[in-house]
Amino acid sequence: MTGEGRAAPRPEPDEGPRPEPGEGLRPELDEGPRLRLFVAVELADAWKAAFADHQARLRRRLQDEAPHLRLRYVRPEGIHLTLKFLGETPASRLPSIESALGQAVPHPPDLRLAVGRVGSFSDRRGPGVVWAGVAADAEALRRLRLLVERLETWLASAGFSRDRQGGFTPHLTLARLPDGMSQRDREVVVRASSEISLSRLEPMTIAFVSLMQSRLGPGGARYERLGRFPAGPSGE
Repeated sequence: MTGEGRAAPRPEPDEGPRPEPGEGLRPELDEGPRLRLFVAVELADAWKAAFADHQARLRRRLQDEAPHLRLRYVRPEGIHLTLKFLGETPASRLPSIESALGQAVPHPPDLRLAVGRVGSFSDRRGPGVVWAGVAADAEALRRLRLLVERLETWLASAGFSRDRQGGFTPHLTLARLPDGMSQRDREVVVRASSEISLSRLEPMTIAFVSLMQSRLGPGGARYERLGRFPAGPSGE
């Protein structure tokens, strides 16, 4: 990353007011329709196109090498960088969530990120997710983790549990492997996906984070932005 054209430094994401312990908890509102929510960074169109190309080439290669394999590919338009998963949430809690996000992200994050290598996450069954990593210089990664920490802190004040899964690992999910897939088939998928290079992409700058709703359907999940933080020029 270079410093050419760098704008004046923006306030660090760990600056600003801190919530009081327990502030924003509204258990009496946990009624009514529920929405599947998460907080994420939406991707540039060029990134989505590159991931669509990678998925298409992976499909063709697996069709040639292992035609019996069926992956669950994420729709390219739905690939995103998840910062915080909120889960099934009563719609009545939206105001407190939006208030928390407004406090957590009062200024554009202005973080410059690039696409890293393609890899996989594993559990006791072996590789289960094909993903693309997110690359950045040490300062950008530090500020990205501070942004995630502020989201955790302010959303905890709105009644959401903090993530206790360990450190934040920025990644972009491209496909999921079925539960019943054998270890040998999983290794075939991982090798094929890692050997297919991604198109060369320009880095993207994070100008805002989004509150997203996931709608599950027969063709997979579809995503809708419910709000952006900070709000856009028109108050979006």
